[in-house]
Amino acid sequence: MEGRAVAAGKSTAHDRGAHICFADESGQSLIPPRGRTWAPRGARPVVRVAGRRGGRVNIVGAVCFKPGHRPRMFFKLHVHRGRKGEPN
Repeated sequence: MEGRAVAAGKSTAHDRGAHICFADESGQSLIPPRGRTWAPRGARPVVRVAGRRGGRVNIVGAVCFKPGHRPRMFFKLHVHRGRKGEPN
């Protein structure tokens, strides 16, 4: 690879008028964290936490670049509560 640049094909997207895109996805559970509290030895405390199942939230996003144009960002947020009849 002597004499060749690391990004030798960097003008290819510009020459073709193509977009360069970066995408990522992530998910998070909506189940509340485990509650803790102090209690006398031998007496288990009752910690009430709102929400039964919680569900989950997923997000996917992409950032696109094209020479001579403004960058664009796209994302989709999906919340799934786990209710009966709700699509996955």
